[in-house]
Amino acid sequence: MSSAEVWSAEGMTQDDLMRKDMCIVVNYMDEVVGHDSKYNCHKFLPGQPRGILHRAFSVILFDSNGKMLLQQRAPTKITFPNVWTNACCSHPLHGMAPREDDSNDEVSKGSHMGVKHAAVRKLGHELGIPAAQLDAKRFKYMLRLHYWAADVGTYGPQAPWGEHEIDHILLYKLNPGEELTLQPNEEEVCATRWVTQAELKEAMNNPDQSWSPWFKILMSNFVNKWWGDLTKTFTTNEYTDFKKIYRFDTPEEYHGGAGHAWPLLTTLATEEAVALQENEGKRRKVVLDAQRGDQARAFTLRGRKDVSSSAEAVKQGGYGKVPTHSTSKLDQLLRPREVFAALRFKFGGLLEDNLKKVCDDPDIAFCTDMLLKVSRSFAAVIQQLPEGLCLDICIFYLVLRALDTVEDDMEFYKGREHVKQEELNTFGEKRLLDVACSIKGVGSGDERTLAEKFGAVSRVYKTLPKKSQEVIMDITNQMGAGMAEYVAADLGQGTVDVAAYDRYCHMVAGLVGEGLSRLFVARGMEADILLGQGERVWPFCDDPAKNPQNLGLANSMGLFLQKCNIIRDYLEDYVDGRAFWPQTVWKKYSTTGDLGEFARPTAHGAGVKLPLKGELGKVAAKGVGYQALLCLNELVADALELVPDCLSYLEHLKTPAVYRFCAIPQVMALATLVACFDNPLLFTGVVKIRKGLTARLIIGTIDGPDAVHWWFQKLSQEISDHVRNGKATGSETDLGQRLLAATTRIEALTLEKAQRCDYQRMSKAVATLGTVATLAAAVAALKYGGRLGRPLR
Repeated sequence: MSSAEVWSAEGMTQDDLMRKDMCIVVNYMDEVVGHDSKYNCHKFLPGQPRGILHRAFSVILFDSNGKMLLQQRAPTKITFPNVWTNACCSHPLHGMAPREDDSNDEVSKGSHMGVKHAAVRKLGHELGIPAAQLDAKRFKYMLRLHYWAADVGTYGPQAPWGEHEIDHILLYKLNPGEELTLQPNEEEVCATRWVTQAELKEAMNNPDQSWSPWFKILMSNFVNKWWGDLTKTFTTNEYTDFKKIYRFDTPEEYHGGAGHAWPLLTTLATEEAVALQENEGKRRKVVLDAQRGDQARAFTLRGRKDVSSSAEAVKQGGYGKVPTHSTSKLDQLLRPREVFAALRFKFGGLLEDNLKKVCDDPDIAFCTDMLLKVSRSFAAVIQQLPEGLCLDICIFYLVLRALDTVEDDMEFYKGREHVKQEELNTFGEKRLLDVACSIKGVGSGDERTLAEKFGAVSRVYKTLPKKSQEVIMDITNQMGAGMAEYVAADLGQGTVDVAAYDRYCHMVAGLVGEGLSRLFVARGMEADILLGQGERVWPFCDDPAKNPQNLGLANSMGLFLQKCNIIRDYLEDYVDGRAFWPQTVWKKYSTTGDLGEFARPTAHGAGVKLPLKGELGKVAAKGVGYQALLCLNELVADALELVPDCLSYLEHLKTPAVYRFCAIPQVMALATLVACFDNPLLFTGVVKIRKGLTARLIIGTIDGPDAVHWWFQKLSQEISDHVRNGKATGSETDLGQRLLAATTRIEALTLEKAQRCDYQRMSKAVATLGTVATLAAAVAALKYGGRLGRPLR
């Protein structure tokens, strides 16, 4: 729809209009936040059990004698067909001429000319009333009604359709001698009638007649009072309310639907009234927090029963359990190479455990045990590092894990954020140097144990070489200060821009890369070249002309890992209220200005890219959006552009164990990125790579740089092939070209070693076949009485 369009329904069906018309999406304060199609706004699906809240209007029309006009909605209506209701109920639309999207200021002042223009338009469309017979300025605005209702009466308990609206109620009364021309549109209305107040009361008590849920609320709470004295109603503002939004949960007969919607608004109305007694700011916070909480609950309730995936595990998020999507056991068993790799990794003793050699000390034994518990994925690669270095890295990891536990705990420091900031800022000097340190009440599970017994970590730290201590302390102080800076930051809608996104990744991961690189060099395991500048120039690193050892490469490596994590953890971070996707990226694709929009099935291709069961899939597919996938794929492209620096970093490593330590997380991060790419499941939970694939990746790094390059090549090609064959969202756009440019670069950098790896594997295969053939010949010779080298008869 253009930015200003004169609306026309000529030649259009209900289905056409549901796709074409753009509803005005609002928040619970009735503030305009964007727009979406009628189809998407009215879909009651897993992930959006109440549809998408939008602005509506209801016209209650009286003739000069005080009779009310009713209409019976046509059987072709998508929501609540065949029910009786008020004269007209519909939606102001985005992009109309004359304009129908009233601003927040216009609403607060009682102007509402937008919804009044929309009322004139729809009275003409539905009832055939000529615009010339109506005066938009004579509509009397009364109040706003916030309600929701699943259309289970029409579609059954799993109804995929419903209404969730803030309804602007308008009254209109004809003057003596005025008449309206009624020519109902059979696509919209199947019957009309004028009734008195007594006749309507009798009709609504008739069990054989069905009524719209919004009209029931209006009649039982407001309209009868207005109708009792229409003169007062139209000539005074005694019954008019420009500020309050009246909120109602509908009766149980309208609950449920495909998204299993639950009551909310009646309780919120009570909480809102209490908050308003304090001040308007408190009221606003209570209302918007309730909306966010309800939305987060809807997102996290999605799982295996609603989405065609194998979301078997859960990851604890701020508002509930976020599904973790992993492949089924059958799918894993159908991949024999991965099964063999998993068995080889588990029982083959491929990685040494050099920490065992120093575990006689009880503090080191505790640290080793904690390492295994809080990081199963990193423990093995830390343990296989050379003696001395493995203990440095173990302590470095545990210190940062404890620091991260403090930063991540949103409950213990709730309302005491200044205490958290002080803890983070002083963690190095206060905690790391305290050999009796015990941090009480922070974190959960194994992380809580680590914090409570942190003194053991401090005691081992003090036994490390001085240079190692200096590095660990310096990075701890820098990371603590960076984390403290973000404690008070509003990250509910992500970082402000890409620069802020990069800086956050630097603070929590780039600095880790710096610390690791400095420890490698301090222990004499690697050369100073590892501390140098990469292809990417970072504003948080020194000017390489002034300081060649500015750790630019190390930061690129850390940022790549962190960006892969942030991309994967979209849903968990959003529901925790601490998201990191940059606004300057995601707002290019969002239609509502809310990062949570992408978790709605209507935004990530549900029914098309993401299968849904049965009839839900067909409903979801109609008019579905793909904006979430476009945003995701742009962030994937951004991360891929760091891979050349990661490859360069690996090229500089000379110690095999250090190479493995760095290569394993890099290859696994790329595999995770590939799993997330163009994947709508990312918006319903946490996407994980297969355990068998993880084993193959680890074994690949053990096999050396050629195998690592082979994996970079293969994984990169999975993305580029998806883009080239047009299956990836955005393939045909500039985004597709950006993805191809990034993957082409990776493939060029890894081609030589990947080909050498293929050649080596082929040579081994040929040698194996030759051995098998020789053995087969020997067996045949013995069986038939012949000998090797002598023709068999």
